[in-house]
Amino acid sequence: MLDWSEYEKIVTQILDRKISHNENPPQNQAISSPKNQSLFLVAGPGSGKTTVMVLKILKFILVDDVPPASILATTFTRKAASELRSRILSWGDEIRQYLLNDKQYSNIHPKLKNLDFNQIITGTLDSISEDVLRTHRDPGSPPPVVIEDFVASALMMRVGLFKEDRYHVKDLKEFLVDLRGTSFKFNVAEMAKLLLEIKDHIYYDQVDFEKLKKEETALGPQLAFKAIEDYIQELDSRFLYDFAMLEAKFLRVLKEGKLEDFLSQLKLVLVDEYQDTNLLQEQIYFQFAQAALKNGGSITVVGDDDQSLYHFRGATVDLFTNFKTRIQDQLGIEVGLINLSKNYRSTKNIVNLCNYFAQLDPHFQEVRVDSKPLIEAARNPKHIDFPILGMFRPSVDILAYDLSRFIKKVIQGEGVNIQYKGGNLLIKAHPQEGSAADISILCSSPLERNASGKKRLPLHLREQLMRNPSMEVFNPRGEDLERVKEAQILCGLILECLDPESVFENDIEKLPLAARKNFHTWRKEAHKFIETSPKPQKPVSLAQFVEAWQKRQPLGRKSWIREVTVMELAYKLVTWIKPLQEDVEGLVYLEAVTRTIAQTGLFSSFGGEIIFDSKIPELEQKSIEDAMWNIMVPLATGAIEVDENLLDTLPSNRISIMSVHQAKGLEFPLVVVDVGSEFRINHHTQAFKRYPQDGGKSSNLEDFLRKYSPLGTPPRSPRDRAFDDLFRLYFVSYSRAQDVLLLVGLNSVMEGYQNGKQIPNVATGWDRNLNWPGLKDIIFI
Repeated sequence: MLDWSEYEKIVTQILDRKISHNENPPQNQAISSPKNQSLFLVAGPGSGKTTVMVLKILKFILVDDVPPASILATTFTRKAASELRSRILSWGDEIRQYLLNDKQYSNIHPKLKNLDFNQIITGTLDSISEDVLRTHRDPGSPPPVVIEDFVASALMMRVGLFKEDRYHVKDLKEFLVDLRGTSFKFNVAEMAKLLLEIKDHIYYDQVDFEKLKKEETALGPQLAFKAIEDYIQELDSRFLYDFAMLEAKFLRVLKEGKLEDFLSQLKLVLVDEYQDTNLLQEQIYFQFAQAALKNGGSITVVGDDDQSLYHFRGATVDLFTNFKTRIQDQLGIEVGLINLSKNYRSTKNIVNLCNYFAQLDPHFQEVRVDSKPLIEAARNPKHIDFPILGMFRPSVDILAYDLSRFIKKVIQGEGVNIQYKGGNLLIKAHPQEGSAADISILCSSPLERNASGKKRLPLHLREQLMRNPSMEVFNPRGEDLERVKEAQILCGLILECLDPESVFENDIEKLPLAARKNFHTWRKEAHKFIETSPKPQKPVSLAQFVEAWQKRQPLGRKSWIREVTVMELAYKLVTWIKPLQEDVEGLVYLEAVTRTIAQTGLFSSFGGEIIFDSKIPELEQKSIEDAMWNIMVPLATGAIEVDENLLDTLPSNRISIMSVHQAKGLEFPLVVVDVGSEFRINHHTQAFKRYPQDGGKSSNLEDFLRKYSPLGTPPRSPRDRAFDDLFRLYFVSYSRAQDVLLLVGLNSVMEGYQNGKQIPNVATGWDRNLNWPGLKDIIFI
């Protein structure tokens, strides 16, 4: 429809995106490349990769005349997929409206009016796999139904561990502890999660499972394999999938040639965050690429090896760094390499720190993309170039106090003055635009208490910030779901309604100890809540509602409902628990509980229903016990994790405390990175978080399983792999900041000594050879 020069001009004028060759050669080259040119885009932090992907997709449509339905673009997360799609639709419509309003382009107006950008296939690989398998399934076969990650461990617990009491067997425990690398906080929920990780790696690394079972003959591994097989069989029997199984099914159907209708229309494939791809996903992408190439199109992958964070989930960064060679060897495709190295996000000082940190360790260079250029600061020079800040204090409570004062001054007060290069710089949020959401606190873990119940920095900081003038925190993962007060009350009320006085609960012989203990705690919290709840302006009080349920009596009805779902019960009880309705963290907790109820109904015998039938009284007990096993036990044993992604956006009036993995893909004007609030001494139990001595669980799993994978045993030592992951973790942390980066921790971390002993820490500039060049040009406050 348009020629390239027209498109370039319109993008520059209408969207205000400078993509000309003179102003931005790499972006220009990436966007303007022919539709049959496959590309390997190495996109550093803040380099505008989403912009490039969107403008490349629109260029395919408006310049190359590619039908939207022939374009497929995948992202790593649902949020990223939503953002990509939203920007495609908004920018596409802006350009279309401009062209429709210009008589110069009247010859293409009919085509523009019929153009449907919604036909572009976007989403995560899982969502695309599910949609394609549903749309192109064989007649008579059921559509795929996928269970969420946060309930998969509940099913593994029930069918893999509780079956035949496997969770009690010493050999299985010892095998899993060896893989995990520690017995710290090892329980049934951790056993289930680790079994799922083994299962996922078997799929992701394309492990020869039959050979694995044949050669690993010890009782521990054999019991693990049997648990995994029972889990898979349970899902198969109900035509259900988890995400790994869904992708495996998708690849199998692709290879069998059953999706020719889908592949025949595919011309252009774009894959974001390719550095977090695993072998199974690579094979799917190569199937897409083969089809696109056959149809005269191409594949473009985008990513950054320095930002690969999901090694622990089976991602293999080597697939990214070796992408050009791998796709050449397997498909004969010549791929062009383009480095997007201009950073439009951060100040020059932040960019300089990221460059310095990425080059600090000589051994880290061995696993980076060859000849990778430095990041180039390209942000508008009008922004103040604040220095990197450091706040280090003798104790975590003092650190939290001073940090909270700093944050309050920046957001609510007069700001904070910094002396820098002979001048004075003021750090202060814009009075009109500034908000608590402009600040994010990144920690290795957002948990507010350690295993012994001692307060960690996130809780200290929450308490300090909430003092007058109060500022609220958003940290739904600060507490395990089973210990969140509001969730305890809701679950306790459900138990009291379903099973007053624990009659049915006491009949369950193999109920896990952790579940029984938490059930008791939940009931106590529910009773306290009932006793202290004021009588609302409703026909009945909470106490009356619970009592009516306990006695199975009608309440304002002519007769008792014969079949009631646990979901209905939960939503009625929630009306009395205000934090679950009105507080933003409470909404996340409520969503986690209700989604657990909904998902577990997929594989429970009664589908989450409680049945009252005087003619068959045993049905009531069976349906209640089923709800306990499939809903309440997973919640009580820690199998269900809170997922803040249940919210579409972060709350604008809260300061977010999150892990680095949660912050991936986000950016904030002010980022606080905890580089050592817990490292008071050089203790071996904390070494993995700051200066690894071994490879940990991820490397252990790789070394155990990759012998049976086409990938083969990793060439790097377990310790080196752990160091590589840690460097990437803090590289991502530091590169989230736009204006101000503040590193915080204890004095012992920054000084490097405590009682005459060094405390090595990757985050503060140590390399793996025990050299400490440190982080330079930090202004301590």
